Amino acid sequence: MRIRFIYPKFEKLLESRNELLELADVESVGNFKMPPALGIPMLSALTPDSHQCSVFDENIQEIDYNDDADLFAVSFFTPQAEYAYKIAQKLRENGKTVIAGGMHPTVMPDEAANYFDAVCVGEAEDVWLEILKDVENKSLKKFYYGGSPDLTNIPAPNRSIFKNKDGYDWDARMIQVMRGCACNCENCILPIESGKKYRFCSIENVLKEISTFEKKEFFLTDDSLVLTNSECTDYMGKLMKAFSQLDEKPRVFISGSLNMNIDAAYLKSLYDGGVVSVYMVLGCDPFSINAFRKNGKRFFDWGIDIIKRIQDSGIHVFNSHGLGFDYQDHSLFDQALEFSKQASIETAEFYILTPFPQTPSWHRFQKEDRILHYNWSKYNTANVVFKPKNFTEQELLDGYLYCWKEFYKGRKIDESLNIFKGK
Repeated sequence: MRIRFIYPKFEKLLESRNELLELADVESVGNFKMPPALGIPMLSALTPDSHQCSVFDENIQEIDYNDDADLFAVSFFTPQAEYAYKIAQKLRENGKTVIAGGMHPTVMPDEAANYFDAVCVGEAEDVWLEILKDVENKSLKKFYYGGSPDLTNIPAPNRSIFKNKDGYDWDARMIQVMRGCACNCENCILPIESGKKYRFCSIENVLKEISTFEKKEFFLTDDSLVLTNSECTDYMGKLMKAFSQLDEKPRVFISGSLNMNIDAAYLKSLYDGGVVSVYMVLGCDPFSINAFRKNGKRFFDWGIDIIKRIQDSGIHVFNSHGLGFDYQDHSLFDQALEFSKQASIETAEFYILTPFPQTPSWHRFQKEDRILHYNWSKYNTANVVFKPKNFTEQELLDGYLYCWKEFYKGRKIDESLNIFKGK
């Protein structure tokens, strides 16, 4: 059976905000092309060799709607949803079998079912072979519900499915080593998508996976890894020790928040394990909520201290600062810039709070009649899609653009990204 995976296009930062093109070298931050995330290569790895897999990435190529594949599997997150639905409609008009999977179908399955022959809800590892069998037997169900697979038994993603693809200018080499998050951040979908229980990959399998990389440089995708939770701390400590013992020290990129573990010994273990940069998401975590509000100076100063401790341990910090939360007011924009200045942040981005489906903010804003529209292509954190509490929509958008322009005024963006180029 021939299986064609499809990754729809989506509206990126610069496609939403041409106003930022006046910034020198801004494309270095907001307009690069990279292979899709791990869903498609994971399903490719799970597919028996008797089937043939290939991929259309609409971000770099046109889709052939006359392709003679037996199954089209479309993986997408919320900003891609409208494009995914158009793709499915065209394929089904041509008599093709089309199935949906990914973050958006998981949280909006009934909506997706209007456009697809079948919808995979949740993690697909435990149901993928069943789906393939049902396609072959022409007995496809409308919904398939994935469980919580044991991550110690799943294969490494098949990244070779993206080889020979022209158009990619950055291979981030993403690795997922855990799933689940016990936090309940306002705009985060992780606990809904993968549950609140932490599940970890075996360190042995992680080492096998990175041994296949020509360049030992990769991004650990899991936001929960550096939390102070004992399970996460224990696992991360063992993982960093294993990395530190490799013949070639890797360059590791991670993500976190101001709630991350900043114990001196822990930070040293990160550095020794090859961590060179933390993508620091600000705005939705409990610490940020205290730091970026009125009368929050004590937490604001602590936040700067947290950043400096990480930097003093030899690790770069890339701030991603959230704007538009209900606890914030007009002072936020200068406050965010001042925080970056005092914390000596060289690389930053800014995002607008976006109530992704089924997140806490989504439910609250729906109840309060504050969601402006459901044009999913605009749910990319560069547009105001809800009614802010302490700003007008235009004030929030203007403040967002102001932060970008002020932060990068007179700054050579390419130089600020040197850490990502091994410099």
